Amino acid sequence: MKTIILFHGHCPDGFGGAYSAWKKFGDSAEYIPLKHGKEPVVVEPGNDLYFIDFCYPKDVMDAIAADAASLTILDHHLGTSEVVKSFPKGHFDNDHSGAVLGWQYFHPDTKVPTLLSYIEDGDLYRHTLPDSRALLAYIHTKPLSFESWDALVAELEDSKGLAAAISLGATYREHYGILASQMIDSAELVSFEGYEIYLASASSAFVSDVGNHLAKKKGPLALVGQVRPDGIRVGIRGDGSVDVAEIARKFGGNGHPSAAGFSLPWGTPIPWTPIEKDEDSRD
Repeated sequence: MKTIILFHGHCPDGFGGAYSAWKKFGDSAEYIPLKHGKEPVVVEPGNDLYFIDFCYPKDVMDAIAADAASLTILDHHLGTSEVVKSFPKGHFDNDHSGAVLGWQYFHPDTKVPTLLSYIEDGDLYRHTLPDSRALLAYIHTKPLSFESWDALVAELEDSKGLAAAISLGATYREHYGILASQMIDSAELVSFEGYEIYLASASSAFVSDVGNHLAKKKGPLALVGQVRPDGIRVGIRGDGSVDVAEIARKFGGNGHPSAAGFSLPWGTPIPWTPIEKDEDSRD
C-alpha cells in the first residue's frame, strides 16, 4: 500500500500543499500534479490518497474512493465544497488556501511557515501581509521543487533572509509592473458568455494582476490566456458582480467567485469571438 499525494499542479498554492505533505511523508509518498480539464487520474487500487487544493466532480471522486484504502480531501474552492464535505475525510475551509490547509492538516502543532502564509495571502488575493507583493515576486522566481522550497522556508524564517528577499522582490516587482502594463495594453475586446470584455495574453505569474486590472477597467470580468503544449489555459478574473467560478465550470474548470480558470484542449471550439476595434468602446 502506498501513500499518494494528488495536488493542483502548476500552482504555487497547490504545490505548497504538496510540500506540506512532503514534510511529513518525504520520498516515501508519490506526488502527482493534477490539472482541470484533463482526464481524471488513474491510480492503483488499495492506496491511501490525499487530494490537496483539487477535487474532481462527485461521480469521479466516488469512483476513486471506491478503489482506495482511504481518501482525504483538503480544498478551499467554493465550487467543490459540497463534494468535499460528502466524504468522511473531506476538509473544506474557504478561509484558508490549499497550502495552509495542507500544513495545518499534516502539522497541526507547528506554526505555519512564513512562505506558506504569503502563498495564501497571494492565492486568496488579500495582500494584507507586510510587503506581500514584493515578497511574492521573489518567491515566484524559485522553482517548484521540494528541495528549493525547503531552502526557501529556512531563508524566510530568518529575519535577515526575509528582509533581503523583500528588497530583491521590490526590484523584481518594479520590472514586473512594466511587463504587466504591456500585457494590459495589448488586451483586446471579445464577446464571451454574453459580455463584452477584455482578453489578454500573459504567463501564469501575471494572470491575476493583469486580469484584475482589466476586470476593473471593464467589468464584469476579464480573460487571460496562456498557450501551452496541450491547449490554452484561460484565467478568469471578475469584479465581484458575477460568479466566474460558475462560468469556469461550464468549461470543465473551477475556482472562486472572483478568480477561476479552465483549459481548452487543442481542437476545442474557442468560446469567445473578437470584437472589431473601436476606440470609443475601449474607454
